Amino acid sequence: MTLVTAALIVLAVVGSNAFQFWDPAEEFPQLNTYFDNNYIGQSFETLQEKHPDLVKISSLGKTPGDNDIHEITITSDVSNWQTANKPSVKYVANMHGNEVRGRGLLLKFAYYLAMSYESDQDVRDIMATTVFHLLPTINPDGFASATKSCSGVDGRYTSDGTDMNRDFPSSWQSGTRLKFANETKMLMNYATRVPAVLGISFHDGALVTNYPWDGVPDILSGKYAASPDDALFITMAKTYSLNHKSMSKRAAQCGQDDFKDGITNGNKWYKVFNGMQDWNYMYNDCFEVTIELGCCKYPSDAADTFGKVWSDNFNSILKFSKLANSGVKGRATDYFGNPLTDVTITVSGINKTTKVRHPEGYYWRPLLAGTYNISASKHGYYTLARKSIVVREEEPTQIDFILIPKSQGVDDEDKIQNESGAGPENYREVDGESGREKQDTGVIEDDTTENDTTEDDTTENGTTNNTYQDDPTNFVVLFSIMFNVFSAFW
Repeated sequence: MTLVTAALIVLAVVGSNAFQFWDPAEEFPQLNTYFDNNYIGQSFETLQEKHPDLVKISSLGKTPGDNDIHEITITSDVSNWQTANKPSVKYVANMHGNEVRGRGLLLKFAYYLAMSYESDQDVRDIMATTVFHLLPTINPDGFASATKSCSGVDGRYTSDGTDMNRDFPSSWQSGTRLKFANETKMLMNYATRVPAVLGISFHDGALVTNYPWDGVPDILSGKYAASPDDALFITMAKTYSLNHKSMSKRAAQCGQDDFKDGITNGNKWYKVFNGMQDWNYMYNDCFEVTIELGCCKYPSDAADTFGKVWSDNFNSILKFSKLANSGVKGRATDYFGNPLTDVTITVSGINKTTKVRHPEGYYWRPLLAGTYNISASKHGYYTLARKSIVVREEEPTQIDFILIPKSQGVDDEDKIQNESGAGPENYREVDGESGREKQDTGVIEDDTTENDTTEDDTTENGTTNNTYQDDPTNFVVLFSIMFNVFSAFW
């Protein structure tokens, strides 16, 4: 992926905004105040009552200070969001209780999505293809004890004194963590239950979009630490910063900070170990960035703060959300059409696997435009490799994987096609657990060569001419296809 190509992708994303801007505070003035945690819960309840087909609310649990961590899920046909063929995005704020802009931004965003659905076709379109999970404050105890100050630390920590953004697991840290803050544990459990493709954590104290890695042991603080998806993260970060009203201005906006294009690699800015951003990418395959919304952490004027943060970030958050539906997507099943989970998706040349986590076998893997070799593997099944997959920037490329159990056996000579578009020569016997993935990190050892990326046998319509390598006999596959067809009618 060249810098020119990446730049063209960013320019395409930056284009004119089609969403109709309005500020929910015009109808609900309290959104422009420093509302308390109870107001978040009451607002979510109101939205659910008025828009039951779009909104579902929950609590991650109670904090030591007896505050709920409120969560709202917003999408079309929300009652079926867990099984729908839609990627999830997860946006959280107020991890540091004295960094307050994100609370107002996300609560307004919830109102905007729910209340604009009937009148704005673009909102309907994005909610038809994306599930939004919003948590305006994940440290309500900290906010309750915070005081208005641009640079203080009152309220930064949880009630037990934990800095949540130094409290997540990391395979790079020696020893075993025996205890996490209650809030941290609730968020980790939530991330497991709600596998998100994209994520944002909103902070204050600067004006920049920060992307992984935040901290690598053998790279000094102040030096660049590239993740396996570095080019993709740069494009994601620019998608947010260039659509923001002022984030990409080069002049230092918060003291000494001077970020080109309004973005920074985390480790290059300053090293952070055990941060949530790296943990989500490393362990949960969630492509998360950290957005610093403003120089002053807890400004004195709430109305001006929340009015400006909404107008400044309106385009950014919507444009960023569209990236959940980019790259490749598809479904992993067995040859009877039963969904498979815990399938490892490997993209040659990128030293980071992702897992199929959706209960119906759906997956989404963000990628920049280009041509890739992509494989799917699962313990007990033959690995299916798909070559020369063309990814375009306009919409995700559909790549389904139909895996065959090793107990079935394969026939190298049968050149047959199945519903996934692959043939026998694409199957190979690879142990999906050993030699491909580092224990607990989600970072793979790439077993491809430089020459493994390419002959493009893709047709004009984007489909591939690949066939199986090792596959069942013609009779088995023909039977499976007939079984699926008749099942559809029955």
